[in-house]
Amino acid sequence: MRRSRIRAAGMATMLVVIASLPTAFAAHGASATCTRAQLGVRQNGTQGTAGTIHGAWVFTNRSGTSCVLNGYPDLQLYGKAGRPIHTSVLEDLTPGPSDVTLAPGGSATFLSSYSDVSSGHPCPMSSVAQITAPGADASLFLPAELAPCGGIVHVSAVRAGVHHA
Repeated sequence: MRRSRIRAAGMATMLVVIASLPTAFAAHGASATCTRAQLGVRQNGTQGTAGTIHGAWVFTNRSGTSCVLNGYPDLQLYGKAGRPIHTSVLEDLTPGPSDVTLAPGGSATFLSSYSDVSSGHPCPMSSVAQITAPGADASLFLPAELAPCGGIVHVSAVRAGVHHA
């Protein structure tokens, strides 16, 4: 009799585990990295203090499927003639990386910062920013005027929601 109860309890546990598998697999399927086709990006304000310009950039999931961003974006600046401007991205602003799930219509923000203090000559001004979301398969392009002296741009990892600079 005691052995039958143990077997029944074991069977009940196994049924609970089996029943939860589709949910676990569905949740896993929703954790696919966001692709370029799913995302839009926009600048969400800048502010400057003491020679440092801070910016906020918002990715929005424009698809009908949830996806995940985790990590730091990549950034390349281009001048008016379409030529690349030397751009070095330093992944050193907070917050650090964590999974950010973007439901359809959901957004995530990353921050940027750069110095606009020149050493006697003007810093090159961009007209276009090429931004690649963490793990994305291709880049997004948008009009953007940034003038990072030395080409150094500091970025944060993405975080959930829409935030300002």
